[in-house]
Amino acid sequence: MDEEILRAINRLQYMTAAQIGRLLYPQAHDQNRYVQRRLRSLTEAGYLLRLRELPAPRIGSAPHVFTLADKGRRFVAGRGDILASSYYRPSEERAKAEDNPFMEHTLAAVDVLVAAERLCRKFQVSLPRLLNERQLKRSSIRVQPVGRPEAPRMAVIPDAWFQLTAVGCDPVSIALELDRGTEGQKHWRRKVASLTAWAEGPYRRAFETDNLTVAVAVPTMARRVQLSEWTAQELESIGRDQLADIFLFTDASPVATDPFELFFDLLWYPAGQDHPVSLLDAPESAEEEVSVGPLDSPRYNYNLSNGVEREAE
Repeated sequence: MDEEILRAINRLQYMTAAQIGRLLYPQAHDQNRYVQRRLRSLTEAGYLLRLRELPAPRIGSAPHVFTLADKGRRFVAGRGDILASSYYRPSEERAKAEDNPFMEHTLAAVDVLVAAERLCRKFQVSLPRLLNERQLKRSSIRVQPVGRPEAPRMAVIPDAWFQLTAVGCDPVSIALELDRGTEGQKHWRRKVASLTAWAEGPYRRAFETDNLTVAVAVPTMARRVQLSEWTAQELESIGRDQLADIFLFTDASPVATDPFELFFDLLWYPAGQDHPVSLLDAPESAEEEVSVGPLDSPRYNYNLSNGVEREAE
C-alpha cells in the first residue's frame, strides 16, 4: 500500500490524506487515521515531503499537503513510472507550495482526478493518459485568442488533461477547468476565446487526438448557469457557435458524488443550454455493480476533424 500511495502522489502531484483515503480506501470509516499513519511513516522515512497546512476547517485540524521527496521520486521511477518533472529541489518545492495561493484550486482539480481513477478501479473504464497541472505547464502553448487580434498571446494551461475509455468505446479527451467563483466575465470570456484558438490550432498535434471536451466544474448551480451563458455569448460573438457543445459545465461535487454518477449520469450542461448530458457514454458492459440509470439523452462529443457528432444512446 505504501507503493500505491507513492505512485498515486506521483501521478497527481499533490494530495491530502482525505484524497488518498477516497482513492485507495473508499470503504474505510476511520476518518483517514490509517492513511495519516502511513503518510507520517513515509515522510519520516524520506519518501514524502509534508507541505504547508491548508486553512483550518470549522471542525477538525487543518490538513497537510503531500508531494514526493527525492527518495520517493527515485522509488517510483524505479517502478517504471514517469515523473511529473525531471527537475527537483526540495527547498523550491516547499517554497512553491507555501507561496502558492492557488493550492486549494490545485487540490480541487485533484478531487476530479481522484474520482476518475476511482471510476477506473471499480468499473470497466480505463484512463490511458493523464497530464497533471505541472506537466501541462512545462509544455504550455501560447495562442492568439479568437476574435481578439489586439490582445496578447495567452498560454493555455488546463488544470488537468486526461482520457477515459469505456469498454467498446473510443477514448474521450477531457481538458479540466476548475472554477471557484472568482473570475469575472471579461477574464472568463478571454479564456474561452483562448481555449477556442487552442482547440482549433495546436491542440490536435500536441495531444495526438482529434476530440476534445472542456469539462468545467463549478461550486454552485448559479455559477454554472453564469459561466455557461458567458461562454455561449463569447462563442456567438467570435462566430464559433458550433463549439458550444464541447464546453460542458457541472456543479456536482466530485467529492460527494459517486464517480459513476459524476461521469455517466446527466450532470453536465453544454454552453448556453439547459438540458444535461453525460460526460461519457455508458455501454451496458461498462457497469458492474449498480444500474446505469436513464441515459436517454444524446451526448455531444466534438471531433475536431469532422465537427459535432451527436451519438444517440
